[in-house]
Amino acid sequence: MTTTGIILASIAAVLLVGLLIFFLVLKIRARRFRPTADQTVQQETLNRDIRDAGFAYDRKGDVFYSLMDCWQREMGYCRLYDEGSSLFNMVMHCEPVCFTYAGKRWMIELWKGQYGITTGAEVGIYNTDQEDIRTERFTGPFYSCARDSERLPMSFVLRKNGRVLMKRKGLHWWLTGFRLGEFSAPDSLSMDVRIRFPNREMRDAFLTALQELGYEKREYAVRGSTVLIHYTVPHSKQPLSHGSLQEAAVQKVNHSNCALYRQATGKYRNTLDKLEYIKALVPELYEFCMHSLYAKAFYESFGWLLDLIHDHNRRPEPVPPAPCPPKPEPPKPCRPGACPSRPCRPRPCRPGACPSSPCRPKPCRPAPCQSSSCRTNRLCCWNCEECPYRRSSGCEGGCNCAGGSSHSASCSCSLCHTCGSCQHMSLSCHGPGEKASASSASIPGRFRETASASCCPDHEGRT
Repeated sequence: MTTTGIILASIAAVLLVGLLIFFLVLKIRARRFRPTADQTVQQETLNRDIRDAGFAYDRKGDVFYSLMDCWQREMGYCRLYDEGSSLFNMVMHCEPVCFTYAGKRWMIELWKGQYGITTGAEVGIYNTDQEDIRTERFTGPFYSCARDSERLPMSFVLRKNGRVLMKRKGLHWWLTGFRLGEFSAPDSLSMDVRIRFPNREMRDAFLTALQELGYEKREYAVRGSTVLIHYTVPHSKQPLSHGSLQEAAVQKVNHSNCALYRQATGKYRNTLDKLEYIKALVPELYEFCMHSLYAKAFYESFGWLLDLIHDHNRRPEPVPPAPCPPKPEPPKPCRPGACPSRPCRPRPCRPGACPSSPCRPKPCRPAPCQSSSCRTNRLCCWNCEECPYRRSSGCEGGCNCAGGSSHSASCSCSLCHTCGSCQHMSLSCHGPGEKASASSASIPGRFRETASASCCPDHEGRT
């Protein structure tokens, strides 16, 4: 025997010894194992183990289901998830129903098929108000999972060749159910789904989309705001892997794993005892079973897409508006009655408006008469040159008095009528002690009194 043959024989012997020891340990563990008698304790322990995976177990229905606030809720949905599902041993029929309602694009999708070593079904609600993602690797909409206020009351019954496998109902955004160790081809499964909508507007939008997919009246029914769907054969376009050799290979692996699970746990009837038995004997197999449903590795494979979507949906921060410039102090208004030597300051602007021209200054009062013999707003006599009311042409000639002096006491003349350029010289004055001339007799009483008392000079020459 050659040296190579000796080495290979030694390796084979070591492997054989290892397998014998392994099965011996399993046999010893199997004999010593006793399942927990209290199934409530078993269920609580199992739910603690799979909480991080986003699921829980219901022993009454013998079904695994997704939690309301599981980590998958942050992952949303896009078409690539369905396209890549076969890479993670999931072979399903997909039925996305897309419609528009309340300013958003909505999608309610139905799934049924084989999920690793479980047979299951899903109803998911998603929506978006964002534009489609457009890149070289992916083009299409990315939906967010429905918020709590957008959840809908739903229920479904999953049958395999007419036999009921499970029933699920609740107010949810992702209603699911999975039966461990059950193998099924998607064509052998059927779903009867009920969805109650909040109003007829949303119901009608969903019905229109359902009809556009090709659903006939025998495949759905309407009861008020509730729609019933009999889902057997999908009407929408299926993932590219559907019906391929890859899908057939995946289903073969799923069938073998389900058979191995049933064979290894055949001595126990309920799922809680089976899982506790596997956990005690082969913890690695137990971990595999617990993470066969939408494991984090499934979403981690789309990490590039999630980063792209988060960058796409990130809205720019709003730019704060520029601060308003400080308002100038309003100018002080002119004092009433003032006669400024320079134009007054413009009036203060009304709020939101400014004057197109400066304010008009108030006119000054006329300057007082410079002559002591003339008073403003009174009739003037004798001295026409100093009359503030005379015309610009001036008096012609002057007064011709008998005494030779126009200001003497003996001066007696019709006076002022010769001053034709003076505006107020149409009145005649007379000296002291003399009667008014004929021309003054025609003056009204109130003017004669003013002319003789205030206008004509007395014997001392005062006016």
